[in-house]
Amino acid sequence: MRMKHTLTFDALVAAVDGFLELPLSPEEAISLWRKLDLMLEALLQVLKSDDARRQRLKRVFVSLTTAASELARSLGNARRDDLTHADWMRFAARDLVKLKDELLALREFMAEEADFLRVACLRAQLDAPSRIDLRAFFDELHRAGAISESTWAFLMAQPGSYNQIPKDRETCRRLIRLSELLLELQEIRGEDGSENPETDR
Repeated sequence: MRMKHTLTFDALVAAVDGFLELPLSPEEAISLWRKLDLMLEALLQVLKSDDARRQRLKRVFVSLTTAASELARSLGNARRDDLTHADWMRFAARDLVKLKDELLALREFMAEEADFLRVACLRAQLDAPSRIDLRAFFDELHRAGAISESTWAFLMAQPGSYNQIPKDRETCRRLIRLSELLLELQEIRGEDGSENPETDR
């Protein structure tokens, strides 16, 4: 799957929020949905190790796909029949409202599971370190609370070093292991509700 290793939680949030907030025409909505559909399929893969959350997302995804299919059908009928074009465009506008309602359910799920989803997306990126956008990856680690403010500041002061990491196999191996440990620690902190002392420094 094309986006399997590059999906980030922030990118997904931006895509969903953009869909909900922009005054889209039905045609524009279908175009945006195709991109969002790929991201949600990737998210389902990210959640394959957590069946409860995956099944919950899958139910939302099925409802979204159904609503998007209805919108696409109305638009297709509008293009094929000039006599009933206006009627089908009214149906399409109604279908778009339904699709946005289903997206609100997705947004609610994402808000409730934000910490878990952010860490899960980061874990998925570690499967292909040579394809990671390291600047974005460390930004996500920082947002997840897995690295301290001082470490983040140090990394940002040396942006050129990111380009060298994927070329060094041993450095990549260590990066993956360190990132896994950081994410495991953050998951433990999330489970017990404790504060992250690193990010308070």
